[in-house]
Amino acid sequence: MAANIPTTEDIQHLMKAFEETIYGKIEALFKAENSGLDIYTNKRIKEEMGGDISDDTLARMRERGELPAKKVSGKWYYKGADVRRVFTESNS
Repeated sequence: MAANIPTTEDIQHLMKAFEETIYGKIEALFKAENSGLDIYTNKRIKEEMGGDISDDTLARMRERGELPAKKVSGKWYYKGADVRRVFTESNS
């Protein structure tokens, strides 16, 4: 009876296929999770305000704690609910 012993190349191929499968599943989960988020950036706020707000104004609002934000990789992100709350209160 002959034994079927995998070679190093067989194991490396199996590991690569496993990694690709796992990375694909993680990426799909990440995209699905983030697709439902209502996230604003400075650019999106400016576009929705018709360009009537400056980066300095947004920075002052962040510093005062009026507009909660999180900085990720040098870019500011805001929750949509916070943006709507802040800008609907200031217009009332």
